[in-house]
Amino acid sequence: MGAGSADGPASSDAMPPDPAAGSIESGARRPSNHHVWRNAGRVSVALLAVLVLVATGLEWTIKSRADSGILSRSVQAIVTDDTNLSTPTAAPTAPGSFTPENILLLGSDTRAGAANAAAGGTDDSTNDGVANSDTLMIAHISSDRHVTVLSIPRDTMIDAPTCKVWDGATGQLSDQTQPISNGEKWHINSAYSVGGPQCTVRAVQDLTGLKIDRVIGIDFAGFQNMVDALGGITVNVCRPVIDGELGTVIPNGGVQTIHGDTALSLVRARKVEGDTDSDLARIRRQQIVLSAILQQVTSAGTLLNPGKLDGFLQAFVQNTYTDNVTIDDLVALAQSMGNLDPSKVTFYTLPTVPSVDNPEALDPAEPAASAVFDALLNDRPLPGEEGPASPSPTPDLPTPSGEAGVGLATGKTVDPSTVQVTVVNVSGRSGVATQAMDELNNIGFEISDEDLQARPDQMQADVTVEYDPTNLNAALTVAAAVPGATVVPVNGLGRSVRLLLGKDFEGSVDAVRSGSNATATMGTATPAVTSTQDSGSLVDTSALTSINAGAELCA
Repeated sequence: MGAGSADGPASSDAMPPDPAAGSIESGARRPSNHHVWRNAGRVSVALLAVLVLVATGLEWTIKSRADSGILSRSVQAIVTDDTNLSTPTAAPTAPGSFTPENILLLGSDTRAGAANAAAGGTDDSTNDGVANSDTLMIAHISSDRHVTVLSIPRDTMIDAPTCKVWDGATGQLSDQTQPISNGEKWHINSAYSVGGPQCTVRAVQDLTGLKIDRVIGIDFAGFQNMVDALGGITVNVCRPVIDGELGTVIPNGGVQTIHGDTALSLVRARKVEGDTDSDLARIRRQQIVLSAILQQVTSAGTLLNPGKLDGFLQAFVQNTYTDNVTIDDLVALAQSMGNLDPSKVTFYTLPTVPSVDNPEALDPAEPAASAVFDALLNDRPLPGEEGPASPSPTPDLPTPSGEAGVGLATGKTVDPSTVQVTVVNVSGRSGVATQAMDELNNIGFEISDEDLQARPDQMQADVTVEYDPTNLNAALTVAAAVPGATVVPVNGLGRSVRLLLGKDFEGSVDAVRSGSNATATMGTATPAVTSTQDSGSLVDTSALTSINAGAELCA
């Protein structure tokens, strides 16, 4: 248990449940593990609705009916006097014309109301009136108007913030401050049960240093209604989805249309047969489903159908609660964003590791997590997304072929002595980087001891070559020299190429002749880096993976 506790029953008019990591006092209910990530799909659809509204500028269909609805469901959430906010340390690499902003997306697992009770299914563990927030996402809208969505796992441990207690039944904050002890730790989702949306904002701002500008939350019924308003969504399912708690969610794999109830079960499923890592597999399904919704909403079949689009947006208005969100704000944002291409939206999950305080919880993985927060703070793209720091390829540059993650990269090799190579040992064996350096230098590369790295806490099986998208030929030269290597584009590496040697590296290399045609398999979701402009150094973000909303991937 954390250093402090909250006594008394978990009712709407009593002290809230204990937010600490350990045991719970009698009569209080701790957030159930059955709700881990359950709300990720439905809360993120709120963002998609906002994006569609701002991208199409549909003031004509929303304005007259939505203003009163949004205002009537507004909550006290924004915190402007937070001393934990960070100050940007550098200007964006290529700033756009608009002010960046951060929207916090959250959901609670309450089943208040018949529609939410029905959508929530048979799990009645939240019928006691205590709402917990199992989903937290920060949508960063950059100055050049691409969108980065960062998911924060609900079991991430944080320093307990100082918050006013709220009444989950009425949605009102009290004058009473939740008592906390020095050094007390909470799961981040407990901030919602203690102090509602405002305490959640404080928790997220304290963790990330990012200022939250707007808040949006949505419920079970809202998710289903939005999907059903579209007539369902088209998804590609990798294999049958059979969940230990929900049963058969989708009986057959392949491309198919699913409707609101199935979509909700797909993003909730947490005990799916065949998943080797339930959390990561579930998060990936959620992000792909959300990408499918965004693709469908921005398709001509929806944008040119006023009735369908209006139904989708009205479902958003009627099933959300917000702070600092008005129609006028969204229309102004629409004018700044222009047309929305799904490829401008990229989903990420905060890198985490098992918590040192609680083996069943998570801590942010450092330095990866801080590098992510710093990139958002300074309005820079993360690895794997397009942004102002990523120059567009010119016609004479070699370009990858095939679909993302499974295609081929083709080009011509260059003189090995001109390639700047960093060799990284991620094999779990000692001496691998030195061995590779000696072998590569024997065939024309010029690598020194200063170019060698070892990461004993990070291991992988395969051999990967990371490169900036403008530097493909250099990467192909390295890949041609190391049998079985996969090339991975990573924004921000400049002229440097990074060779990561996993357990499969056997020590052999092949001679490379400059100017030869070269082909390599192109991979994704491998260790990535981001740069800090003030120091020019590279910060490892190896746990960071991404899903681009424009990619064709299976869930």
